[in-house]
Amino acid sequence: MLSLFSKVENLVGLDIGSHSVKLVQVNASGTKPKLLSMGIAPLPRDSLIEGRVAKPEVVASAIRQLASHLDIKKKLVATSISGYDVMIKKVELPTMTESELETRMQSELGQYIPYNIDEVDVDYQIIDVATDRPNFMDVLLVAAKKESINDFSNILRLAGFDPYVVDVDFFALSNSFEATYGFEVKRVALLDMGANKSIMNIAHKGVPIFTRSISIGGNQITEKIREFFNISFEEAESVKLGEVPGKYPHHELEEIFVSAVSDWVTECRRAVDFYYHNFPDQSIDSLYLSGGSCRIPGLDKVLGENMEIPVEIFNPLSHVQCDTKQFDQSYVDYIGPQMAISLGLALRKTKEK
Repeated sequence: MLSLFSKVENLVGLDIGSHSVKLVQVNASGTKPKLLSMGIAPLPRDSLIEGRVAKPEVVASAIRQLASHLDIKKKLVATSISGYDVMIKKVELPTMTESELETRMQSELGQYIPYNIDEVDVDYQIIDVATDRPNFMDVLLVAAKKESINDFSNILRLAGFDPYVVDVDFFALSNSFEATYGFEVKRVALLDMGANKSIMNIAHKGVPIFTRSISIGGNQITEKIREFFNISFEEAESVKLGEVPGKYPHHELEEIFVSAVSDWVTECRRAVDFYYHNFPDQSIDSLYLSGGSCRIPGLDKVLGENMEIPVEIFNPLSHVQCDTKQFDQSYVDYIGPQMAISLGLALRKTKEK
């Protein structure tokens, strides 16, 4: 069975994205995690395509170089997968023991999962008593394609590491948020914005209610710049990041950014509207943005105004102990939102379920 809910102590958290590899190592034995190592290594374009590894040797090499640069000694790693190879579903079942649930799942799993059972690893966890039916319980069910799990596991082995846990991005993001703010009774939407895709996790008291992969990301802005000015992708990426000031007209760049962000707002509203269609009485208290693409100036304000939800930038490293003799605090503050998933992975502990 896939260890999606297991937490492993002293793991290296490794988030493998389409644009970069993010690594975090913490000591989580105290009341407040202490940052030990952190870094990012860029990946060439098309290293990952639609969440699948297209260039395993290239990705493994980037991981090796990053780990060597950070002098990482530990070999046990937690990584995560997402996208169309993962299904998360909450099911309502009559109240029963965990052993009874395991027996039932073995015989009835096929009716809950839209995949061939032989092609997926499955995990499930009892959440709580069902809201409107006291003799029933809510069970969180997760299925992940074995092929995707094996792809990521093999990359880590190529890089010289032991893939101890293969998690799911949605849960790693929740874990990071919970360690930072706690969930209490708030219902929050977490939106992690990457280069090619974003993930939205709407959670209540730490439990995912609604998860969705959204086809928005920073590369869409890069592509618009590339097409408009007829330049290379690499040059367009530099323009997007402000590394070539004055070379291209400011007003035209502004129009490109506004156009892209407008599309993002539409997709986010569509996801939230779908959530409200299924949960009309469960309002979202706040939206928290993370990921490399969330740093576009004014994005939080635009999303907040258009979605009528308070929006904040989520920096998980703001609540982590950080030795300023070892880390540049300004860099930690800048890079923090990009490390949300990798921190969530690095917080896993062995004796927790």
